[in-house]
Amino acid sequence: MRQTVRRAAFALILGLVSPLASAQTPPPAPAAADAAFAAQKAAFLALSEATRKAAQEALVWLGLYVGVDDGEFGKRTRDAILAFQGNVRAPTDGALSPPELTALLATAQKARDAAGFQVVSDPKSGARIGAPLKLISARGGARLDFASSADADLGALYARLSAAAAARKITYKAIKPDAFFVVSGQDGATMFYTRFDKNPAATPPVRGFTFAYPASQTAYLNRVAIAVANSFEPFPEMAPAPAAGLTLATPASAPPPVVPQPAATALVIAPGKALTALRASDCPNPTIGGKPVRIERADAATGLAMLVGDFRATSEPPRFGAPGQDLVILGFDGPRLAASPASLTGDDARPIVTVAVSKSAGGGPAFDRRGSLVGLVAPIANEPKRVAGVALAAPHALIAPESVRAFVGGGESASESAAPLTAGDIAARESHALLAVFCQK
Repeated sequence: MRQTVRRAAFALILGLVSPLASAQTPPPAPAAADAAFAAQKAAFLALSEATRKAAQEALVWLGLYVGVDDGEFGKRTRDAILAFQGNVRAPTDGALSPPELTALLATAQKARDAAGFQVVSDPKSGARIGAPLKLISARGGARLDFASSADADLGALYARLSAAAAARKITYKAIKPDAFFVVSGQDGATMFYTRFDKNPAATPPVRGFTFAYPASQTAYLNRVAIAVANSFEPFPEMAPAPAAGLTLATPASAPPPVVPQPAATALVIAPGKALTALRASDCPNPTIGGKPVRIERADAATGLAMLVGDFRATSEPPRFGAPGQDLVILGFDGPRLAASPASLTGDDARPIVTVAVSKSAGGGPAFDRRGSLVGLVAPIANEPKRVAGVALAAPHALIAPESVRAFVGGGESASESAAPLTAGDIAARESHALLAVFCQK
């Protein structure tokens, strides 16, 4: 049953990774009388099941195979093997020799290592998935989010996530009622693939993930998306026990690592200096870009902190303005920098913004629509409530611009005549100056 669901679910990913998927039906299986195909199939099935699956996964990483790693042999697997043999200038007979198989697995392992591909788990739901950890960063541009729901209404969740919006284009969507659904498409400059599975006997009963990446990198990241989708285990605790004689790929005693998440957002204000809102007691060993940084000074009253490290200079120092009703918050949502519209409440002494952001947006700069800096988001204690992985809007304290100016030691006022900017304009202008801060315990 599990294998049937995997095949059906993977057929849907073709709507994301293959531009021809919606225009053509899957190729027909070769005729039974095809003697060459029969010999190739026999040679492949003579390998152990674990080896067959590993070979298919390796072909995925080489960009030669678009399919599920089920250990079965079909036209896609045969064509991928022929393509690999052609690439290494081996006899193109469709049957992997021991040296060819060794070379295939070694080459794919290099590709996995380059992406930092490791199985990670969601401590909240228990789901597991393979994550390209080196690509999941502000620099790599990819994002992988777990999500779960205690509400077992899979159809309602599908309706919400498959609805198009102004900047969100749905290119493929399909559902198997009360089993699973997938939705793929493009949101601005980002491609995404979302999948949710349902098991009424599990807690939570609905579990899923979203893998998102820059549309400009589809040639490489499409194959990574296939590897991610193939590895997804929504209900590993309910998987059947392995048959006698099978060797597990990973020891059951080795818990998979958890994907590291940023702790705060920092704004570079001068060469080697970045401003954030982070309490030193919560982050004694901060790092940025994998390198340790130092908290030069901090203000316990506001939570402001000045980080010192190897930061690039900004084009110009920030220009300060006064908070207004219509603001834009720039902050990290996992490894991705997000521009979130916000509304201002409270008073001048204790401004509050209502905005949908992650905990890692603490320290994120707030701009008015003229692009003036009007404060920083104060440290956020807890992750926000989410629906299908999307953060809900909530009130957050804003560190007033006067406090920020006093902490950094001055700053220029912005021009009142500046032309209005969109959230995208502000994000594009400031993205080079925003850094994700991680905390090492």
